[in-house]
Amino acid sequence: MTTIPQTRESAIAMLIEQDVARWGESERAVSERLHAARSYGLALNELANRAELAGAPDVDLCVAAERARTAADWRELRQGG
Repeated sequence: MTTIPQTRESAIAMLIEQDVARWGESERAVSERLHAARSYGLALNELANRAELAGAPDVDLCVAAERARTAADWRELRQGG
């Protein structure tokens, strides 16, 4: 089970750390720019999706993402965001 980030900033920081672990420290700035505009709901959604793709789905993280997503988040997701 993943610790569920409680703020937008901590969720984005977790995404960035995952990117750096995968792609290397040289990609930190790129990752920061990529995730900077994400809402809390979309950041949690991305973390939940990454866990599932890694073969370790986290039900608690999925529920937290579901609760945090806003109407604007849903619009972005429907548009392929």
